[in-house]
Amino acid sequence: MQQTSDALSLLAEIELTRDLAEDTRATLSGICRFEEIPPKRRVKAVDVRTDRSFLVDGHVVLLANGSGERLQAFQGLSEPIDLFGEAPAPDACLVTETPCLLMKIPAAKLGEALSASLEVSDIDLDSTEGEFLAELYHLITNNRLVLPARPEVALKIQEITNDPDAGLDALTEIIQRDGTIAGALLHATNSPLFRASKEIKTIRDAVVRLGFRNTRMLAVNLALRQAFLAKHEVTRTAMEAAWAESVLCSAFGYIISDIRKCLNRERALLAGLVSGIGAVPIIQFVEMREPNPQLPLVQSLVDKLSGITGVLVINYWGLGDDLVSVAEHFGDWGYQAPAPDYTSIAMLARWAALQSEGRETPNAAEVPAFKTLGLMPPPPGEPIAELAESGEVLESLKSMFNL
Repeated sequence: MQQTSDALSLLAEIELTRDLAEDTRATLSGICRFEEIPPKRRVKAVDVRTDRSFLVDGHVVLLANGSGERLQAFQGLSEPIDLFGEAPAPDACLVTETPCLLMKIPAAKLGEALSASLEVSDIDLDSTEGEFLAELYHLITNNRLVLPARPEVALKIQEITNDPDAGLDALTEIIQRDGTIAGALLHATNSPLFRASKEIKTIRDAVVRLGFRNTRMLAVNLALRQAFLAKHEVTRTAMEAAWAESVLCSAFGYIISDIRKCLNRERALLAGLVSGIGAVPIIQFVEMREPNPQLPLVQSLVDKLSGITGVLVINYWGLGDDLVSVAEHFGDWGYQAPAPDYTSIAMLARWAALQSEGRETPNAAEVPAFKTLGLMPPPPGEPIAELAESGEVLESLKSMFNL
C-alpha cells in the first residue's frame, strides 16, 4: 500500500501524468513498480522498452547518439525524470553514478491512460478527419507534436519591463535584436492609437512614447504574429484567417475589459490573441502531412481540435493558467464562470468578432458569459449595445496589428 501511495504522489508531480483524472492516476499507481539500482550499473533502453522509466532519486548519465547527459533527481524535492521517453534512440542507455530509485509504468497502460484523457468522444468527425485526428493524437500523447516556438524576445521584454531597476537602454537593445518586432512596434507607435505630433523613427523614441506598459503589451502581442506562418497557399489562407480572428478577439477583449472595468485590459487583449492559438499546430500539421490540403478540411479540424492543441501551446509557452483556460474553452459557448475571468471576456470577444463580420453566432441569451460580465445579451442579429461607442478604439487597435 505504501508503494501505491508513493506512486500516486509521484504521478501528480510528473508533467506527463499530473493532468490526468484522479481516478486514472489511482489506477496507474496500482501497476507502478519501484526498482533500486546500485551505482555503476548500465541499463539499456531496449531492455526496458515495455516500461516507461522515471528517475525518482539519484544521479545517472544518459548516453544516446554518441553523446552523454548527466541527470539528477531528488525525491521530494524535484520532479521525476522521464529517462528514455516514448521513442528512445536505438543505442540509448544509462549508467548510474549513485544508488538510484526508478519508478516504472507499463508503457501500454500509460499510453491508454493518456489517450483516454483527451476526451474527444463528443467531437463529430468524418472518416478523413478521423484519420488526421488519430495521427495528431498519437503525436500529442507521445509529446511529439511540433509546437510554435516560444516568443522568447517578447518574454524577455516582459521580464525587463517588470524589473523596477531596468532602464530604457536595456529595453531598447532587446527590441532591436528582433527586426520583425522592432518594425511592428514602430508601425504600432505611429498608428492613430499612439501617434504623436511627429513621426516616431527610432525604437528608443517609440519606447519613450509608449511607456514600459504599452511597450510590453505590444511586443508580446506582435511577437505572436510570427507564430501564424504557413507555406502552402491553402494553409496560408487558413492561418491568415486564424490570425485575423485572433486580432478581432483581442481588440474586442480589450474593449470589453475596459468598459466593464474588470481585470486587466492588456491581459484581456493577450487572451484574445491566444484564444485561437491552437489553430497554428493543426494547420502546420496538415501542411506537413497533406501535399494538397483542402481548405474546408483545415477549417473543420481547426474548429474541432483547437481547444486541445491550444492548451498544449500555452502550457509550453508558460503564459499562465488563466490563459490556458481561455484556449481550453475555445468554442465552448456554454462556459460559465462564477466571476469575471479572461475566458469569459475572450468568449464574448469572439462572439462580437464573429457578429461584426456577419458570421454565425449562437443565441446570445444562451451564452452565460454575458451574465458573468454584466452585459445585456443582444437580440438575434444585433451587436452588443455596450460596445456601440467603441468603433474608433476598435479600428485603432486593429491598425496596431496591421489588419
